[in-house]
Amino acid sequence: MLLSYCLQYQQVPILCYHNINNTDSGKEDLLHISEKHFQQQMQFLYNNGYTAITPDELYAHTNGGAPLPSKPIMITFDDSHETHYSVAVPVLNKFHFRGVFFIMTVCLNKTGWLTTNEVRKMAEQGHIIACHTWDHTNLALHPSYSVKEQMLKPKAYLEKISGTSVCYFAFPYGAWNEQAIKDLKQADYIGAFQLDNHQQSTDPNFTVRRIMVSGKWTTDQLKETIDKAF
Repeated sequence: MLLSYCLQYQQVPILCYHNINNTDSGKEDLLHISEKHFQQQMQFLYNNGYTAITPDELYAHTNGGAPLPSKPIMITFDDSHETHYSVAVPVLNKFHFRGVFFIMTVCLNKTGWLTTNEVRKMAEQGHIIACHTWDHTNLALHPSYSVKEQMLKPKAYLEKISGTSVCYFAFPYGAWNEQAIKDLKQADYIGAFQLDNHQQSTDPNFTVRRIMVSGKWTTDQLKETIDKAF
């Protein structure tokens, strides 16, 4: 799927964001970024000619050789924070970027988290809705997880909300094992994202690498990390 980092295919940098603070007084680290710095990073990508692609576009490239833009990038978000809609989406729209939102469904419609209406609006605006389990269970540490609860029901719920197919999954904590991949395939997902561990040569579609972006990075540091990681 997504990022078969085979030498015959182009390697695409995939960025991963979590908490986006709508003030400048919050934490800035690998899990937190201010609205100001997020906007600066998106402005940098836009100014430098990057095109935000979707998981489907990457899948088509790595599994069938479909062409990509000259400077492709993917922008992903984990954990269903409300500021993904109120802060990130307007910035993405400003630069004509499509984001990929990995949503855990347990928290929808709760204070500080996305609402089902916001998820629907994100999909209507062309952003990609994907699954991040029901309740952020570490699938590798808890092998007795329920496939129905963590993969099937969230997928069906997100499809109902968004009106789109939900084909992609992100492993909580980036943690995966062979059983989780097998379960995802049986649950009709076609790809899954981890974090920065090595991509599995036997299952590249289900171990797609991403880099977590620090809110402390300057745009020069972001560029350096992209160039080094991909």
